[in-house]
Amino acid sequence: MAFEAKVEATDVMLVAIVIVAIVIAVSFAILWIFTRDIYLDLYFVLDSFFDAQNTAASSSLAELAFSSGTYKLATIFAVVVVDNLSRILVTSFIIAAVIDILNYANIEELLNEFRAKFFSGHIIICDYNELAEELMQKLRSKGTKYLLVVNSTEKAAKLSAKHIPNLSLDFTEEKTLRLAGIQNAKAIVFVSESDVDNTLGALVARRLNPDIKILLRLKDEHSRKKAYIAGADMAVIPEHLAGIEIGEFVIRGVKAGA
Repeated sequence: MAFEAKVEATDVMLVAIVIVAIVIAVSFAILWIFTRDIYLDLYFVLDSFFDAQNTAASSSLAELAFSSGTYKLATIFAVVVVDNLSRILVTSFIIAAVIDILNYANIEELLNEFRAKFFSGHIIICDYNELAEELMQKLRSKGTKYLLVVNSTEKAAKLSAKHIPNLSLDFTEEKTLRLAGIQNAKAIVFVSESDVDNTLGALVARRLNPDIKILLRLKDEHSRKKAYIAGADMAVIPEHLAGIEIGEFVIRGVKAGA
């Protein structure tokens, strides 16, 4: 990912340089049409784009400005207009290039990684889906800090847009969980759709922090035993819990109607 960002940033810089070169060439051509003075045109280009002062050329420009005739005045007016337009264009392209470079450098991701270093007593949520959203709402209502770890740049972008602290990394990696502050976290919850990833993540988390509470979301009953062997404190299958809750509601309704 870092290599791709560098390549894209380099491409942006090359495009910016080409555009600036075109602006300089067009500006020089326009100046030549109005002044027919190569020396004066070169002065304007050097002064506008490279801030290279030239006293002799300045004198020539002054003579042109103060000479009589509306054509002379129109010429110097056109020269000044082109000069300022060139500066505006070049400045705009440079700003655009800098913004693109900052975007490609994943500034938001770097800031999230920096903030994660100062997290303590928080809950780590691995992956982002409807279950994670419900969990976040519950934690927010209790004023509990949390950090999401997702392995999808698309999910990370959505979370960042909502100002939700997150890391766009593989939560089954030891380096990722260390970066998420697992040593100082209260609990870690794995809510991805993959039982294998959740179980592997639990194994890594338990090795890094023997005292942390580890909770897993599973889809297959056969994975529950493996999850506990990996070090999970709780492994639940949401569909089972939903079925139990619905069953109890139905039974209460039947009894009430009897």
